[in-house]
Amino acid sequence: MTETAENRVPSPLVLRLQALSGELTKSEAVIAQWLTRNEAILGLETGASIAAKTGVSEITVSRFLRRLGYKGLQALKEDLQTRGAAQLPGADAYVRLLDGETAALIRRDAEAVLAISAQVARPEWEAAVAAIHAADEVFVAGFQSVKGVAEDFARRLSIVHERVRFLTPHDSGLAEWLPSADARRCLVLVDTVPYAREAEGIVRMAAGAKMDVVVLTDELNTWATRHTPFVFFVTSAAGAFVESTGPLASLLNLVTHAVAARDPERAKARLAAWPAMLRELGLF
Repeated sequence: MTETAENRVPSPLVLRLQALSGELTKSEAVIAQWLTRNEAILGLETGASIAAKTGVSEITVSRFLRRLGYKGLQALKEDLQTRGAAQLPGADAYVRLLDGETAALIRRDAEAVLAISAQVARPEWEAAVAAIHAADEVFVAGFQSVKGVAEDFARRLSIVHERVRFLTPHDSGLAEWLPSADARRCLVLVDTVPYAREAEGIVRMAAGAKMDVVVLTDELNTWATRHTPFVFFVTSAAGAFVESTGPLASLLNLVTHAVAARDPERAKARLAAWPAMLRELGLF
């Protein structure tokens, strides 16, 4: 019988963390939460990797472990291993804790994310990233079920690229595409099954206007390659009732990272300036 959350005995790490509840600094609370959520794979981690994943310094991690009563990370690992925890290897750690359909869905989604590497390895990938980076104006469009994913991508991309706009043809009537003096433009279209009726028309218009066009879509798309060589595919069929957008979101994150990496110093400068603007608005 599968062990449930109700009858599971807390690990020694959880017991030690519970004893410190309410007495943690902000940094310690972040480390504590990360350790709790990732206990099964702590055997694969180092002090440096935990620090990087929690956004604190390595010395802060070390001090917190000492506060918990451990001489170091190795002592924590040994404590967990003697009690049967932290021994599951690699990416299977969480899936093997589950049974049946849920584990199968997670595995298929993870495999679809890993399959993105084949798309990124294509020679068209670097050319597409270069086109987005070099554009004076970048337009992002997505319709119906993926509109939210596309809009989120546009906002993230705008953090590292100066001129990114989310395109809403129904609202603006494509006034954004009125002739502009020698501006280099790029359209990034996000679309999946069932394909939006206007998606191919927008791509056709952009290509006809000599824009660079990048399409991020599912593996069943057969029309996009007629208009642009920059078409990158993901698998959205994981067998869930509503198909997954996880692999698509991962691909969009890779695009943002790759564009930023074309000029890392400029991207870092924009990222550094952004928090001050947010503080001025009192958002955080």
